[in-house]
Amino acid sequence: MHTAQVIPPVTAGEVLDDSTDRMTRELVDDKLMEWLERGLDIEVLRRTNRAGYKAGALKEGLQRLQDFDFVAIFDADFKPDSAFLAQEISLNYHCKCEQYAHFSSGTFFNFNGTAGVWRVRTIMDIGGWNSRTTVEDMDLSLRAYLAGWKGMYLRDVTCLNELPASFFAYRKQQHRWTCGPVQLWRKAAVDIWASSLPLHSKLDLILCYFGIWKVATHWVSMGFFCGLVPLSVFTPEVSVPLWALVHIPVLVTLTTVAFTPRGWMHCIHYVLFENAMGLVRLGAVIAGTLDTKRASEWVVTTKLGASHRRPGTAAPLPQVRTCRFYAGEMAMSVFVLTAAFYGMISMHRLTFSFFLILQGLAFLAFGLNMVDCGNLLGQRLRPARPAAKKVTFTDDGLVATHPVDRTFTL
Repeated sequence: MHTAQVIPPVTAGEVLDDSTDRMTRELVDDKLMEWLERGLDIEVLRRTNRAGYKAGALKEGLQRLQDFDFVAIFDADFKPDSAFLAQEISLNYHCKCEQYAHFSSGTFFNFNGTAGVWRVRTIMDIGGWNSRTTVEDMDLSLRAYLAGWKGMYLRDVTCLNELPASFFAYRKQQHRWTCGPVQLWRKAAVDIWASSLPLHSKLDLILCYFGIWKVATHWVSMGFFCGLVPLSVFTPEVSVPLWALVHIPVLVTLTTVAFTPRGWMHCIHYVLFENAMGLVRLGAVIAGTLDTKRASEWVVTTKLGASHRRPGTAAPLPQVRTCRFYAGEMAMSVFVLTAAFYGMISMHRLTFSFFLILQGLAFLAFGLNMVDCGNLLGQRLRPARPAAKKVTFTDDGLVATHPVDRTFTL
């Protein structure tokens, strides 16, 4: 690790504003004037329609930036530090566990759609942004990978971002993030197979990355742990193997916990939470597979905004759409809790029933929306603490000290 040549200062900026509400537009215009007065070359791009959603906006925005070598992309809910392109702060361990592992092993990993830097030449070389799915970031990353470009994941460069403002918003976000890869799998499988990748890389992408990780895991989470396992209580002749019920889930959980500071404190409700979210994600997998109307639905994830507008402060909160009752989760709660108490009273399977009780209560919490901020299981949001910064780069970091022809940076 050593300090390397720093990227030149930003010379142009764009705000891609597809918002339709007056308050947001006024806020954008106020900030635009502020930065113009500071001497920054910046403009707002507002489209007459939302065709292509985010991909469509990015495609139009890129037209003005073709003369630049790099483009840094941030969603509105991300707060990059002034030294984002040259910093080292605390790592997002979910990304480290998944994306950094793929990068380290040389396999495909996708750009998250924000807080990353692309070579403009890369985007233009592979045909630009495409709105055929709701995951334009993964689509772009996949086409770059198939075209021979090499992505780089810099684990020491991170950016603060804001979580969804409500459980309703989180559900919509997760539906889009789960449905999109399934859409892409259907539409890009032929391109993957026809690419110049080695056979094992093609099989890894089609079967492992998409088939297992993006599709099958949701069937297992919902279909097995929240479906077949409770049903087995009513059929004593059916025995669920201990390795399937305990050993593998514990191994997966411990693997995730190992990358997360104090992760052991959250491992139990993490598993319960992920299983309970399986209903939303499995529905998204089915929608993406059948290419239903919901598969192309794009609902903007509602955020609360700056910390001074969050709960616990004097400033009023913006209106956040939410829901007090979710029928699907309530039905699953009744089913799982019924199986738990039946197993405890009639079958005397106490340990088995204990897991089902916890899982049933997790579904109940979701069904009654107890998890929203300010509700029974929700917490009051606190302003994010500033992160420490340290300028460090690798030889193949954000800027190479020698010409690199086919590299883009994430």
